[in-house]
Amino acid sequence: MVTPEFMTYTSGSLRPVKDDYGITDTEDVQLGEGHPYYIVSSEFLKSSSADGEHTSDDIFEHGGYLFVMEENGKPVGNVDVTKENGAWSVFKLSSGTGPVEAIIDARQQSAAAPDTKLIYDQALGLLGISQNEKYVQTAGEPKLSSAQEIDIQSLGNQLIQHYQESRKLPPGSAGGRLFPSDSTNVHGKYYTVGAVIFAGFAIIGAAIMLLRKRRSKL
Repeated sequence: MVTPEFMTYTSGSLRPVKDDYGITDTEDVQLGEGHPYYIVSSEFLKSSSADGEHTSDDIFEHGGYLFVMEENGKPVGNVDVTKENGAWSVFKLSSGTGPVEAIIDARQQSAAAPDTKLIYDQALGLLGISQNEKYVQTAGEPKLSSAQEIDIQSLGNQLIQHYQESRKLPPGSAGGRLFPSDSTNVHGKYYTVGAVIFAGFAIIGAAIMLLRKRRSKL
């Protein structure tokens, strides 16, 4: 259904950035294997308790489909397909091997475990597989804990706690990733602005003192 739309990308906007994907010729790029993916349900976060009983079906809802993007059979990125206004369409094209590996892993494990779900929730930093009421972070930023595997009950509790804590933050700071990346640069901006303001006040103060001294001499 989305192949015609995808082809407009390969013949248009993908060409100027093909080097970012390691693509030689965009005309050779095609949609490869795809798999449904799941995101954390907003209703679950809003209506559940951090000490309640949670299952995979409670926590996750269908978010869309994730396809491998290939050039002559070689993975070069992934294509995120979502439903908008009742129709499936390409939401985003991305480079990187993490989602591709997750797609392949989910497809392979689905044969042995029918309850296998590919979890791909960028807002919360989740990229892994849910299976037998366990969640395994297979790629992406830091794992939920030092253990690669975590039970769904614990995952659900931590997601709810994160949601509740983020809603208590000042306006403009709520939300973000469940597994935040290094925020040194963000903090550095505040420190830099503070230093500039302080330096400005110091310069103004020094100028006033110098002006007073000149006047006193006169």
